[in-house]
Amino acid sequence: MQILRSKNCRCVGNKITGVLFFLFTAVCFSTSVRQPFFSGSFYPSDEKHLRSQLATFFEKTKPHELPDGLIVPHAGYIYSGRTAGAAYSLLRNKKISTVFLIGRSHRANFVGVITDDRDAWKTPLGSVDVDKKIVSDIVVRPGFRVDYRVIDAEHGLEVQIPFLQYAIKEKFKIVPLLVGCEDEQELETYANYLSPVIKKTKNSLVVISTDLSHYYPLDIAQQKDKKFISIIEKGQFFSIIESMKKGEAEACGGSAVFLGLRALSKISPLKVELLRYSTSYEATKDKSQVVGYAAMAIYKDTKKQQDKKGGAMFDRKQRETLLKIARQTLEYFLAGKKLPDLKITDPVLLEKRGVFVTLRKNDQLRGCIGMIIPQESLVEGVRSMAIESATGDPRFPPVSLKELKEIEIEISVLTVPAKVSSPEDIVLGRDGVIVRKGNRQGVFLPQVADETGWTKEQFLSALCSHKAGLEPDAWKKPDTELFTFQAEVFSEHDL
Repeated sequence: MQILRSKNCRCVGNKITGVLFFLFTAVCFSTSVRQPFFSGSFYPSDEKHLRSQLATFFEKTKPHELPDGLIVPHAGYIYSGRTAGAAYSLLRNKKISTVFLIGRSHRANFVGVITDDRDAWKTPLGSVDVDKKIVSDIVVRPGFRVDYRVIDAEHGLEVQIPFLQYAIKEKFKIVPLLVGCEDEQELETYANYLSPVIKKTKNSLVVISTDLSHYYPLDIAQQKDKKFISIIEKGQFFSIIESMKKGEAEACGGSAVFLGLRALSKISPLKVELLRYSTSYEATKDKSQVVGYAAMAIYKDTKKQQDKKGGAMFDRKQRETLLKIARQTLEYFLAGKKLPDLKITDPVLLEKRGVFVTLRKNDQLRGCIGMIIPQESLVEGVRSMAIESATGDPRFPPVSLKELKEIEIEISVLTVPAKVSSPEDIVLGRDGVIVRKGNRQGVFLPQVADETGWTKEQFLSALCSHKAGLEPDAWKKPDTELFTFQAEVFSEHDL
């Protein structure tokens, strides 16, 4: 690990000195509570003063839905507090159980994601518990680890806690996450691990901590900040780090923004709205060297979700019926009982459709088998594929009745495959793809693209080599056929 101080990683505090950062080595970490190391510098250490200051930052808001995430600044409150408050105002009177706090270390470069397994984080407003169950689940994943020294020297996560305490009146927990690199491939891997954890955590929120450009004249700062905000609003998440490397945009927490947005975008298409933009000029009146701040809200884009899937094929009741059939089938079959008769009269569910049934245990794949070409009614197909996924997937041992209660069931109902004339016709995330050459064939469901973050070339190469046993570039050959289909995907967690 390399300790550093760089221009791009400085944020504006109001009484902090460089000496403070080097005092942490003298702190005894035997305590199970992280102390408020940055109170009195980035924000007031007196509870009454802190509450009074926070009250000036929060705005009255019209009725609104709870966002899935926030992008917020982390400078001293006198500089960025009002901007941060524009985002945190959306949390008032909302039920939130767990907050995933994601930031970029200002003090170190390192591989992986650092978290904290202590009991709580303390501020002048009291203590907030760490969700130790989630932390224990993620630290076993490659790249995730605990490091008190690095996380205690970081202000970008701590300064968010008082805002959360002021906004959320009921008890909530936090999952601190600190990254230390700008490697897209590495961050994409961590997003793949985090996404299912976030998805299964009820009433959760992702808070991404970052300031924007640092110490440019006002006009240049605004230009760079406008570029960064535009990239986010347009959903061009893979351009975040690239634009920073080119010097077109700047954000000290750019890699945290990439990680958080990629993790959320694997759950659902996103729309990001700018709530407030400001610079340190508002507080200092100095135009020569300013720092930029933005508050943004992240929501699921339900319109894109429907467009992506070609519109909903099933209503909630029909989805619940299919999931109930799948679970009941496994309960009876794994117990050695005769399967109950299917008394279904809904004509939509009696149509012949291709279907896949996917089983997951602790967010890990436990079985997935399906039929692409419709051979029986949808309800019969769900029943057949549920049994096959539980007992016939050669990658896994058969599912036992005892572990069934730990299994989450997901169903993917397919449209009829259609041949495409060119790979250019394939839309990642919308289309499932079948590759066929001679007697070899392979298939990827649409959600594979979102779960992996692959480019189209990576997607098709993996399909050929991993699924069809062909050369990775077989999809480029004229004698290879490509077919696409769409899928409506729903799980027990969703409902």
